[in-house]
Amino acid sequence: MMRIHGTGCCLMDYLYPRTNFGSPQFRSWLSKKDGDGGLAIGKLVFAKDFEAFAGMPYENALAKITTGEPACNLGGPAAVSMVHAAQVLGKAARVCLYGARGNDPAGDMVEGALARAGFFPRAPETPAEETAGPGQYVLKRYGGFTPRTDVLSDPAYDNGHGERTFINLIGDAEHFGPEDLGKDFFCADIVVFGGTALTPRIHRNLTELLSTAKQKNASTVVNLVYDYRGEQSAPGEKWKLGSHDDAYPFIDVLIADKAEAWRTSSRPSTDEAARWFIERGCAAVIITEGAKPLYLAAGGRGIFKALAGARVPVSGAISRELAAHPEKRGDTTGCGDNFAGGVIAGLAESLERGPQAPALEKLDLRDICIPGIIAGGYACFTLGGVFYEKYPGEKRQRLAPFIEAYKTETRKGR
Repeated sequence: MMRIHGTGCCLMDYLYPRTNFGSPQFRSWLSKKDGDGGLAIGKLVFAKDFEAFAGMPYENALAKITTGEPACNLGGPAAVSMVHAAQVLGKAARVCLYGARGNDPAGDMVEGALARAGFFPRAPETPAEETAGPGQYVLKRYGGFTPRTDVLSDPAYDNGHGERTFINLIGDAEHFGPEDLGKDFFCADIVVFGGTALTPRIHRNLTELLSTAKQKNASTVVNLVYDYRGEQSAPGEKWKLGSHDDAYPFIDVLIADKAEAWRTSSRPSTDEAARWFIERGCAAVIITEGAKPLYLAAGGRGIFKALAGARVPVSGAISRELAAHPEKRGDTTGCGDNFAGGVIAGLAESLERGPQAPALEKLDLRDICIPGIIAGGYACFTLGGVFYEKYPGEKRQRLAPFIEAYKTETRKGR
C-alpha cells in the first residue's frame, strides 16, 4: 500500500464567481508594476499589500470589486491535491495532509471540510493507520487566524475558459515550519510539497526537507504557486526554490504553470525553463498553461524515461462537455491543484505496479500526466477545488470515461 504524505498550503477559499475582470471597478485595482500590491489576473497578492495599494481597509476594497456572498470551499495546493489523490486511490493508498490552522471558526471550517472529504484527524508523531475514509490530516493549531484566500473568478474571461485572481491572508501559515512536520512525515513512498510559497518557513527549508525525503527513498513532488513574497522582495528578478536556490536535485516531479516556471527559472520561454530545471537536477518537469497544451520534459535521471520535450493536449471530451452543457460549469478554481493531485495518483499507481514487474522500464511522464489532465479539467465542473463524494470511489468513477476518451483521442499521436 502506497503511503503519500503532503504539506504546504491548506486554507479556506472564499469564492466570488461573478467577478467581471473587464469592469471599471476591477480594473482600477490592477497592478501598475510588479510587486506593488495591486491585483494581477491569474496571480496572487497578499491582503495586507492590496490594502496598502487600495488605500483603504481590505474588507472595504474587497466589497467594491465583488458581488454577493462568497461560496466557501477547502483550498490550497497541498490540501486540494491530497484530497483528490486520496479519493481516486481509495484503499490502495494511505494519504496524510500536514498543515496549519488558527484558533478561530475558519479553522473549524477547514477541519469540517476535510471531514466531509473523508479525512480523519491524526495526532502528531503517531503512525498512520487505516481509516474508514480516504485520508488523514495533522493540523498544527496556533493562536491566530486560519489562512484564507479570496478568489475572484471571472468565468467569461479568455473566451469562456475562465480565470481567477487570488488575495491571500497568510495567517498562521506564517509560523508553520519543519519542526511541525515530525519524523513520521518522511515515512512515505511519495512526499509532496504544494504551494509552499504560502508557508514561507517550509518554502525556505525546501532543500533540506526534500533531501531528507530522498534519503528515506521517497519519490518527491513539488507543486509551485505564485511566489508573491519573492516578487515583492525583488520585483522582476528570479524566484528562489530553497534557501540557496538549490532544491532541484531532490525533486522527482516539478509542477508549475507557465508564469511560475518562467519566474522560478528566469528563462523567457517554456522549453528553456524546462531545460533549466532538468539541467539543475529535476528528474521531470510539467508546465501547464490553462486550457492550452502542457509541456513535459524528463532528463532520464531517476524513475523517468528521458523525454526531450513534448506538448500534450488537455481533454477534448471535457471541453466538449462544458461547451455543450454550460449549466454544468463551476469555475477554474482548483484546476491546477487537482491536476497535481491526479499526477500524484498516477505516480502512485505506476510505482505500485513496479515491484510486480521487475523488468518494467522507467516510467513514461506522459502516462503519469493523463490522470492529472483529466482531474484538472474535471475541476471546471465544480465551484471551488474540492469535489465532495456521495460515496467512496465516486470521483474515480466519474473520471474514468474521460480518461478512456483521452487515451483514445491521443493514441494516434503516440
